[in-house]
Amino acid sequence: MKYYSITVEQLMKELKSSNNGLTEKEAEVRYLKYGANKLDEGKQVSNVVKFLNQFKDLMIIILIISAIISFIISMVNNESIIDSLIIIAIVILNAIMGFVQEKKADKAIDSLNKMQVSRIKVKRDGKTKVIDSEKLTIGDILILEAGDTVPADARIIWLASLKVDESTLTGESVAVEKSILTLNEDASLSNRTNMIYSGTNITYGKCEALVCEIGMNTEIGKIAQSLNITKQEITPLQNKINDISKFLSIVISVIIVLMLIIGFIKGMDALEIFMLSISLAVAAIPEGLPAIITITLSLGMSTMAKKKAIVRKMSSVETLGSTEIICSDKTGTITQNRMQIRELFYNNKLMDCEEEIDENVLIDTMILNNDVCRSDNNYIGDPTEIALYEYCSKYVDAEKIRKSHKRIAELPFDSDRKMMTTVNYYGEDNLKVLTKGSFDSVIKHCNRILIDNKVLKLDSKAKKELKKMEEQESEKAYRVLAYAYKDIPGNYEINEKLENDLVFIGITAMIDPPREDVKEAIEVCRQAHIKPIMITGDSLSTAKAIAKEIGILENDDEAILGSDLDNLNEDELCEVVNKYSVYARVSPMNKLAIVNAWKENNKVVAMTGDGVNDAPALKSANIGVGMGITGTEVSKGVSDIILSDDSFSTIVTAVKEGRRIFDNIRNVLIYLLAGNIAEVLVVFVGMLFGFEIFLPIQLLYLNLVTDSLPAISLAFESADSDIMDRSIRKKNSSFFTPFLVAKLLTSSLLKTFAIMLVYVIGSRLFSVEIATSMTFLTLILLEMIFAYTCRNLKKNVLINKLFDNKVLNKFMIILIVMQLLVFLTPIREVFKIESLSLIQMVYCFIIVMIVFIIDEISKDILVKLFKD
Repeated sequence: MKYYSITVEQLMKELKSSNNGLTEKEAEVRYLKYGANKLDEGKQVSNVVKFLNQFKDLMIIILIISAIISFIISMVNNESIIDSLIIIAIVILNAIMGFVQEKKADKAIDSLNKMQVSRIKVKRDGKTKVIDSEKLTIGDILILEAGDTVPADARIIWLASLKVDESTLTGESVAVEKSILTLNEDASLSNRTNMIYSGTNITYGKCEALVCEIGMNTEIGKIAQSLNITKQEITPLQNKINDISKFLSIVISVIIVLMLIIGFIKGMDALEIFMLSISLAVAAIPEGLPAIITITLSLGMSTMAKKKAIVRKMSSVETLGSTEIICSDKTGTITQNRMQIRELFYNNKLMDCEEEIDENVLIDTMILNNDVCRSDNNYIGDPTEIALYEYCSKYVDAEKIRKSHKRIAELPFDSDRKMMTTVNYYGEDNLKVLTKGSFDSVIKHCNRILIDNKVLKLDSKAKKELKKMEEQESEKAYRVLAYAYKDIPGNYEINEKLENDLVFIGITAMIDPPREDVKEAIEVCRQAHIKPIMITGDSLSTAKAIAKEIGILENDDEAILGSDLDNLNEDELCEVVNKYSVYARVSPMNKLAIVNAWKENNKVVAMTGDGVNDAPALKSANIGVGMGITGTEVSKGVSDIILSDDSFSTIVTAVKEGRRIFDNIRNVLIYLLAGNIAEVLVVFVGMLFGFEIFLPIQLLYLNLVTDSLPAISLAFESADSDIMDRSIRKKNSSFFTPFLVAKLLTSSLLKTFAIMLVYVIGSRLFSVEIATSMTFLTLILLEMIFAYTCRNLKKNVLINKLFDNKVLNKFMIILIVMQLLVFLTPIREVFKIESLSLIQMVYCFIIVMIVFIIDEISKDILVKLFKD
């Protein structure tokens, strides 16, 4: 039903209600019929399913298969199954960590959702009662005033100077003036001035309203209903991990094939060849990798939470680093969502808001013709009036002025007059009429002007000059208010003539200003090759003014209205979307179309928003960024990340953190894979020549202990100085860039050469048993020192603060102690290690340091030869 297009009487009859509201009995019947007044939370994923989802990754599946094969081999050969148990333990630990992080994010969201309205006033049985908002039902009469959140869709049946902030629903930042007039059937949502909608806020005045729709049938509910399909998109990180899994699968397959061929050539038993090949393949997998990646992402989530960004989905941490487009709402994200005076015209002079001003009749009017009140150190009222009151309070004692000049009478603001007038006490025989309103409305009632405390005649020429000045202020996208007054005797009869023959005082020019840090954040975006885009429900002039001030807009051709987008089909929008940086007066479907157009152009898109109108676009974006303070339950529910401070600059900080995390994951992967490749090559070469260099238990110790601690510490590596100056890696780009492959092979071959060299020296100078112990020590030292190399894959760490990573330094001390225990105590018998002399250890250390220096020097060469 189009509730706004029929009379209140007809609607009362249709909904079987009255001015006294429902009876308690009828309300209970309707509650059972229509259900609770709340939004459906959608299909909830059980904890069991959430836990099982942690095992869906290809790398995890390979590890599980490896553990099963290792178990079978151990059972056939009557060997220890500890290898298999450790691998399974690692997989389960990884799943537990992922599950715990998801639950932590869910708890953070729940705490944010508690900020929703819970108790409201209604009229039932002719009496005012306070009930839980969920108990509200169709036909109830709501009683609302400034500061209240509207709990349902309702038709206004009585009002007093009502203004409603509908930005959560329409994106319009200026409060909407309401009426009780019946409207045409074709009135758009933003023009339905006789309706109030769930989730919006009363900023001024009061009203009574007849509840028409509740829960999922409200305008908010309809949008929430369209979001029920879960978004399933592969993130850039998942793509990269899939690449690595495929790479390892290929390596393992090649190893098995080669071993089969060599085994048959050498005349080995078929079962022995198969078992040997599978054992080597299992050794090629870095068992700790999934857990370490999870730890890295988890640490990233914790760091981002400290920087005001709550991550709901772990994979989103890294996806942020690939962001190429940031589509941001204006109100509250780019701007402060609070009006602020920028300029004043007083005493025939235009003044900057920073200029100090003494008490005068303009200040008095701004304070006294104002309904703002304070509650718990917060201002309650219309955002415009709050801005006026706050400005005046900087220079005068506003409360003292209010007490000195009590309000005697008032003519409330209405949409026809576009003015508000109060009569205030200034002495026994002196009252002042104080008026504020739109410039055109106020100037019509003025025939004089106040200049230098003198009241002068206001002729038509002066009015034209004032009008020109007002137009210039409006062109700057300022909201202009005019002020006037007149003195009247104490016995003056209060009537409609109050607003005639006024003295013009001046004007104020206001705007919702940008956040202080947003301009710098936009500049960082530019340097980082990220395109920032403003999408707003505000007017084109306001959007352009703010966009130019913060650096998003360079010329007016880059701005477009939502109505112009309606004339473009999907293909046309995809072609022209690159041209625009500002979109004004947009609908929810416009926002969704813009996001989808960028995605069709193969861009990774982050979308920010706080209102229900933003929800479809938030859901469709690669990264949906919700607002924790002003965000609705619907917008937060579909977001991947929630900003607890609602600031655009926090998004940029999160993008930087995403890039840092990707760098660290990349460093970790090279660190682990280079070690595993070297191990496989050494074992493979040893098998070719008929000698065993490493035992399985030694490799397991290396992979799960010696490698894991340094790998975890690499997650703490700080961001590179040029991290936000780099080109963005593309969404579908391969993880294994030419540079990365070259670096991986170089380091792997250097390690392999060092180990084989130590083995040859040890076997020639000492014995085979000593040689194998020396190679084990060499590999451990190589892995420990290689962790420092992997702090930065491109820059020489020897000249770039080698010991800056304090976590890595602490882990190295722990590892040194562990290696001393392994090599110098009876524990060495577990690993079948011979006791080594000092000179034998020195041989190992010298070769390791030579390899480390060569590896560092090779970085400059690889950077020049190979693209990344």
